[in-house]
Amino acid sequence: MNGDMRVLFVLGSGGHTRRGMMLSEQIRGEKSFIVPWESKLTKRKVGQKYFSVISPRYQARSNIPMTIARTLFLFLHGLVLLLIIRPKVAFSTGSGLTFPIFLMARMIGIRTVYVESPSRVYRPSMAGQLLLGKVDLWLSSWPELAERYSGIQYMGMIV
Repeated sequence: MNGDMRVLFVLGSGGHTRRGMMLSEQIRGEKSFIVPWESKLTKRKVGQKYFSVISPRYQARSNIPMTIARTLFLFLHGLVLLLIIRPKVAFSTGSGLTFPIFLMARMIGIRTVYVESPSRVYRPSMAGQLLLGKVDLWLSSWPELAERYSGIQYMGMIV
């Protein structure tokens, strides 16, 4: 990718952060990161230009109205951040943050690339299922997954 291109990475926590950081190391450009505000570890690992957002299910796992309210807030907050960052393309390796932010990105013409976890051989993750048919490029490390679902592209082992 062009070194002058603005690139956004939507990170979660734990394995999502690690894989997202590995992916970001392989892509040139002016990088920004959206991270969960609750994850101090993710912020420390990124250590670069990041924007914190509220996670839809953090401490609201059994509280459906709170999860809905947090998700709606994430749609709005994500849109504002996308307008500020103005990336050419947004990448994610999955997390609860991805779906609302990617839908807003597509709405305003930002290209989206979803990279599924290599652990998902036969069935997409929840984020992956939600994003099927809603991203510009949906990548899998396994041919079995690409063969079972329309819209998934097999690319060999990805991060």
